[in-house]
Amino acid sequence: MNEMFALAPTPWMLTALSLLLLIAPSIGEPLHRRWHLPTKIIALLVALMAATPLVAYAAIAVGALVHARSAWPTSKTGAVFLIVSAATALGVPVMLAQGNLDVAFALSILTIALRSGVMPLHIGVASLCDRATVVQTQQLATGMALVFAHLRFLNDAELGDSIGPLLERYGAATALIAALITIVQTDMRGFYRGTLALHAGMLLAVLGSSALGHPGGALMVAVTVGLALGGIGMMITSLEERVGNASFSGPGGRVGAFPKLALAFAVFGFAGVAVPGTTGFIADDLVLHGLWMDNPASAIAIILSSAILAVATLIAYSRVFLGGNTPSRAPDLYPRERVIVAALVLVLIFLGLFPNVLLDPLYASFTIAQKVEGNGFQYVQASYDAVAQLIRY
Repeated sequence: MNEMFALAPTPWMLTALSLLLLIAPSIGEPLHRRWHLPTKIIALLVALMAATPLVAYAAIAVGALVHARSAWPTSKTGAVFLIVSAATALGVPVMLAQGNLDVAFALSILTIALRSGVMPLHIGVASLCDRATVVQTQQLATGMALVFAHLRFLNDAELGDSIGPLLERYGAATALIAALITIVQTDMRGFYRGTLALHAGMLLAVLGSSALGHPGGALMVAVTVGLALGGIGMMITSLEERVGNASFSGPGGRVGAFPKLALAFAVFGFAGVAVPGTTGFIADDLVLHGLWMDNPASAIAIILSSAILAVATLIAYSRVFLGGNTPSRAPDLYPRERVIVAALVLVLIFLGLFPNVLLDPLYASFTIAQKVEGNGFQYVQASYDAVAQLIRY
């Protein structure tokens, strides 16, 4: 019993990033209900620090339910999908208790697909993007903990070896489809939905690659999605609070009235399309390295997706922020919003330059599932040297 509630080594940077992304929207949106925030923080910390999958996935499920409660007044569809993801997360320890690591692996992948918005399971995330942006940003933070738990406890399942290539191909295909959808959107919300769906496909592809021996990219993609796309979502919300619907057919020219907001959107957008010097670049490099070794066609699809997203990002920026100056009485970013933007941007650049600050502790915290007599598994700490050698290979 004591071992069940023991604490495991957790990358301090991942913990700090998750907390930052979880708290940031509540600071930027002072009118948003904050009474759910302490429960979300506790669930997040438990999920990151738990030494067993039972506690980790139970905390992930609790976090999803609290997110669903926050989203229910404005996005019932998003709330329902979060509730479903909580049920699938709870199924993971149940299957492990019965000695079925492969089914637990499949349920964990399904939970990640629901939370990240992999097509065609993206309806819940799309609804959150439109109607509950704060909740969507916060659930990206707990999504990082979910990916971390999957890599720690389930990445070595035998099922991963057999379906890893399928996950790579399907994830890359959905990323490419999402990219094509994103480039034809007509407003910022549509751009945001498409960008999230693209990165969800990329995350699924790299989870397949992780199961085949390349785990570093999955966490970096999750971090990029959280920081860069979370930042984009917050900037879109801030812009719409000032000018209403940010349609591409509108007057544009918002950079004159909101220069800081425009700059922040550009930086988050650049990180999302893997500009060198940002976390997104490291994530794409790790993704392509793993995919190219296993499935070159999937790697090419991801490259095309990123290129199309870069064009879509430039279109979105130019249609909304460039052109003839459109004056506005609304203020630029408030001081509290500038603090949040500065923190997220600094982290994106810092990890883009020094990714091992996050990756080395990640490898050191891996655990390996070992079958024990009867049903169930025990989890032992992996050798750092062994895992590091695996990553280098």
